[in-house]
Amino acid sequence: MAERSGGVPPANLNGISRPGRGGVVVKPKNMKGTLGRLWRLTKGQRKGLGWILLLSAFASAASILSPYVTGRAVSAVSSGDALFGVLACLCGLYLGDWLVKFLQAFFMAAVGQRVIYHIRRTLFDRIKTLPLSFFDRHRHGELMSRLTNDVDNISTTISNSLTLLLTYGFTIIGIFVMMVCLNPLLTMVALAGVGLIFLLTKTVTKRTRKLFREQQKNLGALNGQVEESVSGLSLIKAFGREWEMEREFGERNDALCRVSIKALICSGYLMPLMNVVNNLLYVAVSVLSGMLFVNGRIADIGLVTSFLLYVRQFTRPFVEIANIYNNFQTAVAGAERVFEILDEAPEPPDKEGALCLASPHGEIEFRHVGFGYDPEKSVLRDISVRIPAGTQVAIVGATGSGKTTVINLLTRFYDVSSGSILLDGHDLRDYRMEDLRKAFGVVLQDTALFAASIRENISYGHPEAGMEEVLRAAEIAGADSFIARLPEGYDTVLELGGMELSQGERQLLTIARAVLADAPILILDEATSSVDTVTEQKIRRAMLKMCENRTSVIIAHRLSTIRNSDLILLLENGEIAERGTHEELMALDGNYAGMYRTQTKIG
Repeated sequence: MAERSGGVPPANLNGISRPGRGGVVVKPKNMKGTLGRLWRLTKGQRKGLGWILLLSAFASAASILSPYVTGRAVSAVSSGDALFGVLACLCGLYLGDWLVKFLQAFFMAAVGQRVIYHIRRTLFDRIKTLPLSFFDRHRHGELMSRLTNDVDNISTTISNSLTLLLTYGFTIIGIFVMMVCLNPLLTMVALAGVGLIFLLTKTVTKRTRKLFREQQKNLGALNGQVEESVSGLSLIKAFGREWEMEREFGERNDALCRVSIKALICSGYLMPLMNVVNNLLYVAVSVLSGMLFVNGRIADIGLVTSFLLYVRQFTRPFVEIANIYNNFQTAVAGAERVFEILDEAPEPPDKEGALCLASPHGEIEFRHVGFGYDPEKSVLRDISVRIPAGTQVAIVGATGSGKTTVINLLTRFYDVSSGSILLDGHDLRDYRMEDLRKAFGVVLQDTALFAASIRENISYGHPEAGMEEVLRAAEIAGADSFIARLPEGYDTVLELGGMELSQGERQLLTIARAVLADAPILILDEATSSVDTVTEQKIRRAMLKMCENRTSVIIAHRLSTIRNSDLILLLENGEIAERGTHEELMALDGNYAGMYRTQTKIG
């Protein structure tokens, strides 16, 4: 937009306590709640998850049974029995383990990616429904970080960690049962070591969760700064502010580096500590089981062998789960940031029984309209004006007077704070939003082109238009001459979203787009602000053709472009200070007349 009077609009959360970025105090989410929400997102994949659960149970069978079979092998050697049957059973367990884990990976790849697909689709669908106030509060780079980095973190965790967690869970239960059956006393010693592991895990992960959340926040801030630096690089170079850009990047990069180091070091404590506890526990059980064997409390050397293998395997899943849990910190932090967007209130829905706007006439009326992006600071105050259908009205005024805000309200990018805006006798809020937006053809000061062909960009609002219609729109807008000079003409693809064109050429394409849309109400917001005088004359002629037999609202700093308007409104401090035709306002000899004389160097 050309301006945003009155500051950045506040969070509009409709009374819902949600995490925010603009200084809003919110209640933080916890891991349990976030994981619960992730589980609800798997609703369509529960059958596949059921198969994964079943396969995880089978996958744990090798870990549960192989120590026991190995112990039987040792017993067979000590007693002189045949080993062939025991070894064949052991080989069968390991081959079955390989097959089951392959099937696990197969199902998990399909289920995991479908879940992530659903998250990405849901997130993108929500973003397109959010009001402009949301994007005013969030930097584009930070939003891109949520759509990419945070979702990728969730994807990695689901794909790589879920099957391991399920398998380890079954393994722990199965091994515990086998250990109790073999020797309850040794099992109690092993449980003491597991309790210590739990205590260490809880202590370390409580710290790492905060650090990983801070890491994701700093990563989003860094991405936002990079996006601003790249998109505004020409301006940065023009003002020689490369050092400032480098300083800001360095500060954010240093902050991210510091918190990342802390997070990784803190999480890195866990595995060495677990290994120490695991080894000490193994030594303790080995000594105790040896004493019991010597004292005759355990008669079978194979049982000792099996139990020692179980002890090693019993603690290992806890160590691995603790390690996986550290990876969950990043995923949960990313999920929380994704859910922040999903929890944002979308644009207000259409009213029940909303009116259809099939053939608007274009009569507009502002009735005592008041508005402020910040409730504490009004931008528009008591604006009342009637614009008959087919009228060309121009809005002028100093920067910050509220001109673009009028356009934002007219197109329902924002809703009025007080009063009402009527179109053909009905409040804008009474119409279906889809119909209302189609009633307006908009040309903004900030051009928006896409990485597509010239033809596709012109026909963006009317995709079914034929080539003849596209050619006519470009001719009316005065864009046909420079398009003809492009390598592929109308089939030239704008690889950089139009950045390879001049600002004036981009503006002409957006005007051609508005011409082709053929909306009954035309809005031109500083359409000539970025072009030279020759191009301005082309645009003025195009504007005259576009405005014929339709209501048009024009915002312009160059007053020469709106001399022939049926009505001119001068805004000052959010209020209509002067109104009338050009001749009437010049005769009034007020602020408009002074502005016009200054621009034309008269008087």
